[in-house]
Amino acid sequence: MSPEHLAVSLFSGAGGFSYGFSQAGLKPIFGAEFNPDACVSYELNIGSPCHKIDLETVDPRVIKQMAGGMKPFVIIGGPPCQGFSTAGPRNARDPRNQLIFNYLAIVEELAPQWFVFENVEGLLTSGGGQDLTRLVKEFIKLGYSIRLQKVNLASYGVPQTRKRVLIIGNSHGLNFDFPSELYSYDSGKAKKTSSLPMAPTLDAAISGLGPTVTNKSDMACYASSEPCSSFDAEMRRGNHALGVTQHFQAPELSAKAQIELLLPGQTMKDLPPELWHESFKRRASRRVSDGTPTQNRGGAPSGIKRLQGNLQALTITSAANREFIHPREHRPLTIRECARLQTFPDAYQWEGNSSSVIQQIGNAVPPLAAATLARHIQAIDGRFGSGLQHALQSDSPGLLGFVLTESTGMSPALKTTQALLKGLHQGSLEFDAL
Repeated sequence: MSPEHLAVSLFSGAGGFSYGFSQAGLKPIFGAEFNPDACVSYELNIGSPCHKIDLETVDPRVIKQMAGGMKPFVIIGGPPCQGFSTAGPRNARDPRNQLIFNYLAIVEELAPQWFVFENVEGLLTSGGGQDLTRLVKEFIKLGYSIRLQKVNLASYGVPQTRKRVLIIGNSHGLNFDFPSELYSYDSGKAKKTSSLPMAPTLDAAISGLGPTVTNKSDMACYASSEPCSSFDAEMRRGNHALGVTQHFQAPELSAKAQIELLLPGQTMKDLPPELWHESFKRRASRRVSDGTPTQNRGGAPSGIKRLQGNLQALTITSAANREFIHPREHRPLTIRECARLQTFPDAYQWEGNSSSVIQQIGNAVPPLAAATLARHIQAIDGRFGSGLQHALQSDSPGLLGFVLTESTGMSPALKTTQALLKGLHQGSLEFDAL
């Protein structure tokens, strides 16, 4: 493989990032991941090795040896984000936060022409904005021209609202922009309407899957021999079976009474308090009674919630198959439905028990979004026959621009981060933070 097509995947998980880049012709020569189940899932679907490596402790020179000493065209990866996530208690001292700098150290050692870094939006304000600012500063010191942007991946056609922080950098001094948005979206929680078509809805994403089965080892037949939507057709591509795995549901549900009362768009807080789960009661009470600072509490507890079929889904996490209720049927989403909402094709194979598989799905970068990023980088770089290389050369490495939010307001914490990033101004480059 020539260096122009050499890709390396870090914190690879089950391979969502890598699968998308592979679809664009940039299949990583290897992945690096600590979870053994995810490593097997990766190899089953990507077709290249996934090394079980603890990237918290590995010497970056080991990764360089795996790459044959060559400078990759691109390094991709999303370090684990639990220490930054707004879905749970945030801890600035969480040791997993250090993993973003382990990614940096490997980029320094391998010196790729491009890198793509993905993380949760909580990174923007972690450590008072110091974590992100330090990371950006170090990338610049390594000689990269970078852009940083919070992106809702629904704008690239993912059928869920999924806000993520992306940092893209190149060592050529090219001034570039992020891919243009392709879709409007509305999940009921995040909304952006424009002249662009609407991203695939939840109904469009899971249409065609057919009835669930009760035995997890059984295959569930498709609802019809022909696809029910263009998204359904795309998900079926490459699946030569007449149905899918991981589309099962236990016949007895512990929350059946609560589920049957929920209307589309409603959550547990819309139910009578006597029907609240004990865990939900504790979480709801803790948020108002224990004095924990607001910024450290994580997201508001909602327990189970019924999704709306005519909108995009809420963010798919490792709890989605327990907490997200089908728009019309009185059951949670199945693992296969969650996989589709993450844009994993039906032919994708998974290693591990149900808990492991849904974790792999929830942690992944949606392949569809990854493919969009890969093709955009190829077009900017201009060495893939696209003829689109018209990016301007910048005078020196630096932060080309950043977008921290699309809302009209900005929290005090985010304003602090904005001020810190503006302090990294290089030469005559202008920042485009909102």
